[in-house]
Amino acid sequence: MNNKKKVRILSLDGGGIRGVIPAIIIKYAEEYLKKKVPGTTIADHFDLIAGTSTGGILACIYLTPQDKDRSKAKFTASEALEFFIHEGYNIFNASRQGNFRRLWGLRNATEFDPGYLEDLLEKRFGDTLISNLLKPCLVPTYDMNSKNPFFFTSLEDTTKREFFVRDVARSTSAAPTFFPPAKIKNIAPDAGKDGEALDMINLDGGVFANNPLMCAYAEARKTNFKDRNNDHPSINDMYVLSLGTGGGGFELGGKERSSRWNLLKWAKSMPKIMMDGSIGTVAFQMDQIYKTRQPDDSNGYLRIDVPEEDRNYAPGLSEASPQNVEALLRAGEKTLQYAKGNELDKFLDSLLDC
Repeated sequence: MNNKKKVRILSLDGGGIRGVIPAIIIKYAEEYLKKKVPGTTIADHFDLIAGTSTGGILACIYLTPQDKDRSKAKFTASEALEFFIHEGYNIFNASRQGNFRRLWGLRNATEFDPGYLEDLLEKRFGDTLISNLLKPCLVPTYDMNSKNPFFFTSLEDTTKREFFVRDVARSTSAAPTFFPPAKIKNIAPDAGKDGEALDMINLDGGVFANNPLMCAYAEARKTNFKDRNNDHPSINDMYVLSLGTGGGGFELGGKERSSRWNLLKWAKSMPKIMMDGSIGTVAFQMDQIYKTRQPDDSNGYLRIDVPEEDRNYAPGLSEASPQNVEALLRAGEKTLQYAKGNELDKFLDSLLDC
């Protein structure tokens, strides 16, 4: 008898402190599902979680196991939201490097000291390995040594690839000009052999996959989800929730004169363009793939992002002042109310029924 079940995928965009917004949505989703299945967390209701940058940190938080009971989540979705609310200021505003040290970007363009973030990730994740995570995950980064995208996953051969979760989170959030690249090691016993990376210098995965949904889809297509009796699932075998962080509001001053921009102006603008430009592209691609699904399966894909009229917060990734965090909380609540009126509850119910 074939008891194949749908594979449930959660995809989380990058966006710095704007991670508050998807964290609000997931907090609601966890509480909604917990009322119907007591004692569960968001990790119990998804089979693959993908996240880039701030979304990668969220994915790691949701999937980190307890120290004693390795089958249960250590953190709730509410604690994940509190992480951004309470720590955002110290990660960004309080860690801003002075102009003397940066020499106005001519010698060192890095805006923030990574020390506080690294200490925070070590306290949060300790020596947890990516292979210890509760469910399959996918977290992208860009390896400067190999000059290629690299995808941290929890389904690797651990004799060849193994990483501390804290290093995964630091790598995927090393946004150019914000934080310096992350220098980490592959700690697998056979690392460095057969072409496997040993030492890595990593950049934020947002430089190529700020919306990691297509990466998650590709990962799911090649995965055997044994708990769902579903090997190499097609789009018809997936339920997908994709959450944005309300980007796109950054300013490109003087764009009418962009044909005469100097190198410094382009250098300052390109990270924003690159990290924001892929979001809509991936959403479009997934829309087109979703249209190939069976017509009687209408609940399989839901994309939630902040409506344009509610993006009344600082457009940057790093403005974590109390005032802007409050603005992000308001935007997140408005987005949640919009989503609840546009199929979110129905989608969450489908996770329980599939």
